[in-house]
Amino acid sequence: MKFFCSAILIVLSISTSLSQSEGEFSHLSFDGINDTIQKYSYTDVDRTITAANAYILKSQRENDLINEWVGLNAIAVSYYHNRMFKESSEQSEKNMHFAQKHNLREQEMESLAYLSDLQLVVSDVSTQLEYYEDLLQLAETYKSDFYKQIAYNKIASVLDVSGDTRKAINIRKKSLDFFENKTVDSTFTQKSINSKIAMISFYLSNSYLELEKVDSAKLYVDKIKQFSEKDLDTCYMAFSYAAEAEIAYTEKRFKEAKKLYHKYFDVCPTEYDLIKINYAYLIGKIELAEGNYHLASEILQKGLDDYNVTSVEEGFMKDYYEKLAEAYKQTGNFERASFYFEKYLTSKEKQTELKDSAKKSLLENEREAFRNEVNSLVTEKEKKQSYLNYLMLSASLVILILLFVLLRFYKNKKANEFKFEQLLAKIEAAKQSDEIIDTKDEDLEEKNSNDVPEDIKQQILDGLKKLEKQEYFLKQECSSYNVAKKIGTNTSYLSKVINSHYGKNFNTYINDLRINYAILRLKNDVIFRSYSIQSIAEEVGYKSADSFTKYFKKDTGLNPSFYIKEIKNIA
Repeated sequence: MKFFCSAILIVLSISTSLSQSEGEFSHLSFDGINDTIQKYSYTDVDRTITAANAYILKSQRENDLINEWVGLNAIAVSYYHNRMFKESSEQSEKNMHFAQKHNLREQEMESLAYLSDLQLVVSDVSTQLEYYEDLLQLAETYKSDFYKQIAYNKIASVLDVSGDTRKAINIRKKSLDFFENKTVDSTFTQKSINSKIAMISFYLSNSYLELEKVDSAKLYVDKIKQFSEKDLDTCYMAFSYAAEAEIAYTEKRFKEAKKLYHKYFDVCPTEYDLIKINYAYLIGKIELAEGNYHLASEILQKGLDDYNVTSVEEGFMKDYYEKLAEAYKQTGNFERASFYFEKYLTSKEKQTELKDSAKKSLLENEREAFRNEVNSLVTEKEKKQSYLNYLMLSASLVILILLFVLLRFYKNKKANEFKFEQLLAKIEAAKQSDEIIDTKDEDLEEKNSNDVPEDIKQQILDGLKKLEKQEYFLKQECSSYNVAKKIGTNTSYLSKVINSHYGKNFNTYINDLRINYAILRLKNDVIFRSYSIQSIAEEVGYKSADSFTKYFKKDTGLNPSFYIKEIKNIA
């Protein structure tokens, strides 16, 4: 390997500086050399490699294969810290081959795990997923529960990227269950088990926020908060603050979110530039949400300037560019706003490509095969048929398609009319409005409320009935947080009681009330039927017509417009 200089600066405990060659440097202790590796890993690749090679040389002298791998891995990690992703990937592959050659099983799996992570940047999601599957297979072969769980959670992360959040949740729940039931052994200390529970709970909380299930997200934050800082490995307490901050931001409690984000970064301070830009984004988006547009643009712009995004990272900057464009727009700096909005669109396009990369090659192959088949059929027909026969065939196909469309339309119309009759029957049979639509959820976070005191449970049920009579569910501000506050309880108790008493989650409970209200009012109120779908949606508590239509059709099988039309016909 080529070196840029024959000496590096070593910072000793007495703050004395001297110049040493790799050979001289390798006579220090492993801890002494490692201190220098850690010192420069984020800031100076050349010094880190020099120190790492000294570490390797010392290991070779002492015939210590594991520490030799540690030195090799330090080079890959430093490349990554300095965003030299291709070089990091190539070094990680060498490290894996070294571990394989010398039968270092744990180091082989660690190298493969690190190499897998890098594929998202240097290759594509499809390749990354293949590497994770290889890691899972290797962990099963070596009977390593630790790396098996690592593989499962990394596969879940790929599913998150591809948009399959529900499948990612299922994988992480199984992994969480594994650690919650894991006993302490030579691989897992109680502190490391707790730390894994905290980390997985954090990702589950984020996944549920992605699905707009805030109550579920809060349950997993509670799992992290059961631990104190001494119960967790270094920095893992930060997961609790980060998860709470995201929920506070989602619920528009911005001041609280800002405090929690600050705590998140204070718990585990670092000079790593990737963490710094993340900090700028989180604080910047809060300032933007609070209307502090100039401050938001300054924070976001400085974070971006200090970071210097590489071309391979552009696909991960969509949200950052979007917030920066919005901040500049609000300050009246339309030139900068337009510049970053274009970057947002480019990043969004790259992110879409990233999500689709796992499927793209298969789809392209299928598309190409279809084109070839169609071209072959066209050529064959041209040889065997006259232009008139071909024209007649085309006309016949058009007629068949039209007939198919008409038949399908007729079937759909009949099916909707049948559903409408069923709904009318349910309305007539219902003694109370909540008996028309009464959805039951299979996926309940808490199936019983035994840990809720009976007096509080009754207080919650009485409070819910009171709010139902007041039609509080029609307000857009109706959330579990605000309902719990009005009843005088907490969201955890509220969620448990609704789950166990009604057999549904909070969101389902509110949606059923709103849809039942809409069904009856549209049936009985002529003026209400004349409103636009958007106005009806807002009247029953939804922000958009799309949300109202989605839940109305989910519960009744009908579009609101069809229901209104049929009600008018019988009125």
